[in-house]
Amino acid sequence: MFTTTTQVKTITGKIVNAGLVERAQYAIEAYVGKFEADIEDTRDLEILKRATAYQAAYMLNNEDVVFEQMAVSTTGQNDAYTTFKPGDKTAPFIAPMAIMMCDKLSFMRARSVYTGKMLDTTEENNWRTV
Repeated sequence: MFTTTTQVKTITGKIVNAGLVERAQYAIEAYVGKFEADIEDTRDLEILKRATAYQAAYMLNNEDVVFEQMAVSTTGQNDAYTTFKPGDKTAPFIAPMAIMMCDKLSFMRARSVYTGKMLDTTEENNWRTV
């Protein structure tokens, strides 16, 4: 587990049970695309501990929303309509504070990839007329 119920209380001030922490971790693992066993970096584990704590606190009052909400862009009733941010596929499923923490993960950042020279030849071209 990334975090414990005691750590959730310390980080968020919320009292949660172990089952909720476990479900929160599953949601965070789905969001970042890695399982706990695949992560070795201690900094990443600390970030995931806090992200899971925020997710557990968020799910304390919103668990039905996390598991039952449809991914819609607009909702309305009578003359009142709400439009969600375009392209946002995480709200209302992942806690906003958890998203802020996960953005700091080493494997979630953009990075450059060095590919080398396109035509790496060591011999010189001899352009003589045939």
